[in-house]
Amino acid sequence: MLEVDKREAALLRSAIHTWQQEKLITEEQATAMHQRVTVRSTDWQTISFYIFIAAISCALMAFGSLVLDEKWIEVIRKKLSLTDGIIAIIFAGISTLLCYQGWRRSRHQALYSLNRELFWLLPVLSIGVSVVYLGKSVAYLNGNYGAFWLLAGGIYAALGIRLHSRLLWVSMLLCLIPAYVKLTYYLTQNGPWFLGMNLPCRMALLALLLIAAAAIMRRTRVYTPVKEITWSGGWLLFMIAGWLISIFGNCGTWQEWQDLRQVHLLLWVVIFTAQCAATLLLGLRLKDNLLRDLGVIFLLLDLYTRYFEYLWDHTNKGLFFGILALSFWWTGKWLEKRLKRKAEAPR
Repeated sequence: MLEVDKREAALLRSAIHTWQQEKLITEEQATAMHQRVTVRSTDWQTISFYIFIAAISCALMAFGSLVLDEKWIEVIRKKLSLTDGIIAIIFAGISTLLCYQGWRRSRHQALYSLNRELFWLLPVLSIGVSVVYLGKSVAYLNGNYGAFWLLAGGIYAALGIRLHSRLLWVSMLLCLIPAYVKLTYYLTQNGPWFLGMNLPCRMALLALLLIAAAAIMRRTRVYTPVKEITWSGGWLLFMIAGWLISIFGNCGTWQEWQDLRQVHLLLWVVIFTAQCAATLLLGLRLKDNLLRDLGVIFLLLDLYTRYFEYLWDHTNKGLFFGILALSFWWTGKWLEKRLKRKAEAPR
């Protein structure tokens, strides 16, 4: 009896199915092989994944306690008479050493490892502290916080590509969004519109730029996960921005949105619905599971949002939540069948 985890079992069953289809083995042999494969009752890969998630959470809480409140840094600064610029240089040196150590670990372990990937959390945090104190040393260029978000994002991007780190590249994308937002507000002196666009519309523009960048990178030899993360992140941001636009339109202030009649936003609703449908069809055409799933999820979100906007005060609440429960049950069943077909399909 061969005892394997769920992923290995799916791969073996897929191989057996393929061999049977190609008549390399008989049906009786395929059945016997299937019976010899058993799935471990405890999936250690899943357990280790959750342990690593717990490690990340504890590291972030420790970082918040030690660094974000600045108490221990302030104590060291007063005792050693350090300036903000010196602290920035110290953390830059620590970041360099951490990156070098991560690079050495990568050379000795070519295959992807979650343990190795999570090591990059340390330089991510260290670089963040360095950039924050660099900003403090120059008064954030008179309040231009976006420039320093952009600087941190640029460092993460360069290191992510050079050191083949998914976590560093994700950090770049997470820095890019506030950098973009802060820079647009800085250029408009905190005005509600930038080039005639409110914040959700601006985010949609950023998402389109990310999608275009990912499409271009797919034709290059850039580290493959970088391309996929950019593609996924761009589309997710594009759908979220579209959903927000369908709610707020291009209103620049909360008061303006409150005073606007809901019927004036119908055009944005139609555009978002078309966006969801187009994303779904594009995903089916490209055989891109991410786009297909995003299309389905945001179509459902669109329906529920429209219900709360137009029908909440005129519909029985019990009936609504009953329909909601059935729709979630159907979605879960659909996903379960999809995952089962994917596991059993030949590769």
